[in-house]
Amino acid sequence: MEINISGKGIDLGNSLREYTSTKTNNLVDKYLDENITSKITVSKDSRIFEVEICLHLTKGFVIKTNGSSDDPYRAVDIALERLEERIKKHKNRIKDKKRRSEWNSATDAMRYIIERKPSSNDGDEEHLVIAEQESSILPLSVSEAVMKLDLTEMPVVMFKNADSGRINVVYKRPDGHIGWIDYKG
Repeated sequence: MEINISGKGIDLGNSLREYTSTKTNNLVDKYLDENITSKITVSKDSRIFEVEICLHLTKGFVIKTNGSSDDPYRAVDIALERLEERIKKHKNRIKDKKRRSEWNSATDAMRYIIERKPSSNDGDEEHLVIAEQESSILPLSVSEAVMKLDLTEMPVVMFKNADSGRINVVYKRPDGHIGWIDYKG
């Protein structure tokens, strides 16, 4: 397992790096037996430490969690507790899935991240920042797409419906429920 631990705005000591690395390795080894890369970012905002963990699983799944506390070690523990819950959820959902081989055939797509940033001028102008990234549209069932939505904490997941072959979207609605769009065009 490859673990990349970095500090955002703070200098991480060897003790915190070792603690985070060991606990993450133990958790991943306990539940997953695949080659995984992870990125862990520790940041500090005033007195609160924020820890974000992003696991990149094989077959295109990403599990993201975060934790915050006034103690950096406790923030790591909170993030790892959430990670454990999500890994268990992921493992339970894929146990009875028989179409694992279909996950490897994906459609290429582009992903854009659009964000407004205030300008450095004194005016009220804002600049639009667009980040572009290549991505793949995986063939998934609707339940697998909902699982991916839950695991990644993303607001929207686009996928190729494994049953119909059409492009579909699942998204988190403002009321907390999941919406599903099945494009029939």
